[in-house]
Amino acid sequence: MRIVFPDGAGCVQHPSDLEPLRRLGPVDFYDGPPPDRATLIERLRPAEAVVLDYSEMDAEVLRACAHLRFVSFLGIGYNSCIDVAEATRRGVAVAYTPDYGATSVAEHALAMMLALTRHIGAAFVSTREGRWEPGKFLGMELRGKTLGIVGLGPIGSEMARLGAGLGMRLLGWTRRPSPERAKHGLVLVPLEELFAAADVVSLHLAYTSESHGVISRALLERMKPGAWFVNTARAKLVDNEALVGLLRSGRLRGAALDVHESEPPPADYVFRTLPNVLITPHIGYNTPEAASNMLHIAIATVEAFARGERLHVVNGV
Repeated sequence: MRIVFPDGAGCVQHPSDLEPLRRLGPVDFYDGPPPDRATLIERLRPAEAVVLDYSEMDAEVLRACAHLRFVSFLGIGYNSCIDVAEATRRGVAVAYTPDYGATSVAEHALAMMLALTRHIGAAFVSTREGRWEPGKFLGMELRGKTLGIVGLGPIGSEMARLGAGLGMRLLGWTRRPSPERAKHGLVLVPLEELFAAADVVSLHLAYTSESHGVISRALLERMKPGAWFVNTARAKLVDNEALVGLLRSGRLRGAALDVHESEPPPADYVFRTLPNVLITPHIGYNTPEAASNMLHIAIATVEAFARGERLHVVNGV
């Protein structure tokens, strides 16, 4: 079985990391993303199995992969990069790497929440540029405030643990409510109630066709004046045009975004221009611990497929 990494993988720290896969067949590991679609297709042509980072495998790309039988996506947002419906039509199994970085992403969301509500980014820039403006950066204590957590999978549940440690009141919403998800004193409430009551909303939903745009203008407008919004999940979950308007008007005090509709964002990316927005380049997952977990899970999915088994396959092929 020929295995291809068409755009490299930051979770591979040493060539020896790929030895378990080399026991299954030749491994083509490319050091970095392809410069264009034609190069991506050329890299993928001989592949029977693909371990994919962030390149887009849409219907056109999949049709060019005559030998392809299996794709393992490095991460959880496979819908952003793979046309799963087309893969299914072509008999290609699609797997992903769940739960690899729950602690890393939740800790990054916490870091963004603290940096946002205490203006750490702006204060750092001000001081580095030679100004001394302590009175300009009025922050907010998080203890006793309400944290609304949207999505209570592994990342959202870890965020609840961290929020409880700060002494925050926890509200949560999930598409699959159960007593087991109401941990650390979290109270399950309808989504509309969560947005209306939270001082900070932190988004931890998986992105699917059903969840596209689920954080609508109507929900964002329910947020109390002066509230804060944190997104370390996926940008396409949110009506970002509405978010921009609420930030510009001052109705929302600020937002912290680790995820963006285009990555990297274009030069005229509107969130870069807003002084009450903190942005990072999709690094919530980026720790050695999460990288090691991700690679081990991806390798396990390929090994299972080679044995005729299925592990973390999302399309039933």
